[in-house]
Amino acid sequence: MKRTSPPGLTESPKKQPRQDPVSCESCRKKKLKCDRTQPCSSCSTRKICCSYTRSGPGPSLVKPVTQAKARTPLDNPAPTQEPHVTSRMPETPIRTRDDPLTTADWLETFMMGHRVPSAVPAPFRDELAQRQRLHCFRSPGNTLLGNLSSLVRAGQTVSLESPVSINLTLLLPSEAEAMELFDYYCNHLDWQYHLIIPHRTKEDIQNLYKLISHEPVRMNHLALLFSIVATALYFQLLSTETAQFAEMCSREAAYIAGSALIQSNFMAYPTIEGLQASMIIMHHLSSLTLSPSISALFSHSTCVCQAKSLGLHVIDRSVMAERRHHSSSTAGVELSRRLWWDLTTYDWLVSFLSGPQELTYIIHPNHMNVQKPLNIEDDDLETSQVDMPLSTPTCMSYTLHRLRLAEVCREMVDEIAPVHLHGQELSYEKVLDLDRKLHSAYAELPAFFRFDQSARRQYATLYRDRPAIAWQRAFMQQGYHSRLCRLHRQFFIQGAKDPKYSYSHVVSLQSARKVLEIKRIMDEEEPLFSPNSSFFWAVMHHVFMAAVILLIDVCFNWDDILAEKRKEEVLDACRMLSRAQQSSSVAREGINAMMGILRKYWKHERRPPSQNLQAEHPPPSGLDPSALEQEQRTPAAVKTAQFTPPLPDVSTSDPPMEQSTPTTSMAPLEDLWTELLDGSAHVELDTPDWMDMLTELTNSTVPCE
Repeated sequence: MKRTSPPGLTESPKKQPRQDPVSCESCRKKKLKCDRTQPCSSCSTRKICCSYTRSGPGPSLVKPVTQAKARTPLDNPAPTQEPHVTSRMPETPIRTRDDPLTTADWLETFMMGHRVPSAVPAPFRDELAQRQRLHCFRSPGNTLLGNLSSLVRAGQTVSLESPVSINLTLLLPSEAEAMELFDYYCNHLDWQYHLIIPHRTKEDIQNLYKLISHEPVRMNHLALLFSIVATALYFQLLSTETAQFAEMCSREAAYIAGSALIQSNFMAYPTIEGLQASMIIMHHLSSLTLSPSISALFSHSTCVCQAKSLGLHVIDRSVMAERRHHSSSTAGVELSRRLWWDLTTYDWLVSFLSGPQELTYIIHPNHMNVQKPLNIEDDDLETSQVDMPLSTPTCMSYTLHRLRLAEVCREMVDEIAPVHLHGQELSYEKVLDLDRKLHSAYAELPAFFRFDQSARRQYATLYRDRPAIAWQRAFMQQGYHSRLCRLHRQFFIQGAKDPKYSYSHVVSLQSARKVLEIKRIMDEEEPLFSPNSSFFWAVMHHVFMAAVILLIDVCFNWDDILAEKRKEEVLDACRMLSRAQQSSSVAREGINAMMGILRKYWKHERRPPSQNLQAEHPPPSGLDPSALEQEQRTPAAVKTAQFTPPLPDVSTSDPPMEQSTPTTSMAPLEDLWTELLDGSAHVELDTPDWMDMLTELTNSTVPCE
């Protein structure tokens, strides 16, 4: 029976606890040690609300900033700089129920506590950590470029949402920001592939902003805009300090472009604008940095399939031509030809590189009917169809000469592939025949794409007025010389010992030195070459491979009378790579990956040092060292084979060695290369080893032209 209090007595209040709890609710539930800050470090790490239950007044619940507050409607543009956030909690992203990151976060927060970080798969942990680093970049104390605003705010979490459910119009930057990024793309990046007609694309973007408030958005145009934004953001922010931020921004913008393609059902109903968007991201952004849910949209094979669905491979067939006459503009037809030949050129160029695509291509010349693009300026497409001679510089000159190089690569693959597939060795006579084809195509280059002194002086004004042509000249030269090195590398070492193959040794060294000389010229003319040439991995990959060719030559000819001079030449190339590492995160990551491969092969088998070897075989008395080198390297095959002579020198004399200012402390990369050079006399590399090394170095990154 329940007791009642006597009359006149009030019920005494419940006894209060001796002290208020000092740990937050989450730590008490998990039985974790709480540092009693507001919010505590445990809750901050797990991105959950940190609250303290107290009997009296105390700190209130700390609520995270939501994504909804971060987005800005189009009719109320956001300020250029981030507003000051009073809460110390990081932003809590909006996530879908099926998101694996959400699942991992839920497990960590409620089920497994501090044991989960070691159980969550590494990719999820890395992505969560990357987003925390991004928050540091966006803190109020950091000053970023002023043209990011709304995209950067949305960029932290948009790739965590489903691509089919994103409201893409809320993620659009302001029109001024979009046009600024578009101008950057046209001025600094479009020259590489020229996948758009700038004035037409600019009109499409402007119409997109005009009609967005009262008409449905054309998703393919939206995808094209964000593909340009992703590429421009990446290169505009690509420096050592903001490399992670640049990668995150470009990744999120590329995800938005992929989402627009998915929402437009691009795979079933492709459009020219959608194909342009896919090809821009395919060329400029690495697929390794893209979200797996959209990366397949930007592969070369997908772009080829979509181009075939649009009928680009038969655009000049009689039936298609008649249909085109009634429905398409002249500029539209020419753009279609450009897109198809760009896909074809890329396919044929990478077929002569190591990797899964080596010695194979997917576009056969007999399976298409497409005329080559006209050598004509974009502004003249609608008013004139006069094809200018290739000696006249236009915006299409580089595309057409790059296509010529690709055709030679395809012909070489057709000759080499049947031999390799049957396990046979390519004859040296066949190598010399392919060498003639490369030299013949090289001889067709116009003067403004050459690097000799007379051409540089003659077209100096053209390069200042049109920096894109200066870039294209450098890329074209590196493309030819790097492929000459690749063609002759099988006989490179044999040519140093056997006069029969001496031509391959001479051409490989000559081409490697010219690749390095081109990079030196680009560094000297850096205001002309903007952004820095080290930002382009295609340039730095060729430079690293050229340096390795010189390094191998020192290794196999360590007892040569001019060995010390060649070692200094290798160190000069190493200093060039070291400077690129300091200026570009892309170069740093790529060079580090290739250095790992190089050190793996520079190992193990060592011959005993032979201190008296050089004394036992002294050079003939009275013979000048330079004359001796010339005699040793006289290509005997040149006298008997009757083929085209080597490419003309970059200058009238041997390229001068780079004059670098000595530093008090050598860079780590230079230390490593010095170590390799010091041990070159004891390294034992037989032909399979160094051939495998060159193949693995070429295949260490995505194919680069």
